[in-house]
Amino acid sequence: MREQVAMAEINAVRARSVAEGPRSAFPGFEQVHLTTYVQLADAKASVFLAITSGAIAYSVGHYGLDWLHPEQFLGHSLLVALSTLLLVTSWALNIAVIIPRKNHPKDPTIFYDSVARFDSPSRYADVVLNMADTELFCEQMAYCHALAKICALKYRLLNYSLVLGIIGYATFLALLLFQ
Repeated sequence: MREQVAMAEINAVRARSVAEGPRSAFPGFEQVHLTTYVQLADAKASVFLAITSGAIAYSVGHYGLDWLHPEQFLGHSLLVALSTLLLVTSWALNIAVIIPRKNHPKDPTIFYDSVARFDSPSRYADVVLNMADTELFCEQMAYCHALAKICALKYRLLNYSLVLGIIGYATFLALLLFQ
């Protein structure tokens, strides 16, 4: 029990020194870094979404939807179906990248939806101003951690989308070449 109390005191001193020392600027730096990567993932997904939408629109406009009928599902129609399925899956994954995420700790004071739940700006200001420097620092670090998880998920979805899209485009190209 004494060891736990001693560790808690050591951690409190460490957190105070971090929140007041030169490392206090780190959460701001990390937040900008992570926000930039989230924006890049969204921008890349938007470009892939537009390109994939064009390929799907061309395929449906050129071949129609007759290939969806089981009796038409041989040879050339199989390539159309495979290509369209892969491109639509890639398209859906790009949408999933762009959708906003709310992956945050319980009762945060930083995330936009939590800030919007306050009755008034003065109530929010009171909560923030009554937080100790260490609490605010820890809140910022928790925010950065949540942003990092969001960023990792976006890039994982973007990678899946890219792989499926490349396979779908290759199939689509084969379809165009072997008409």
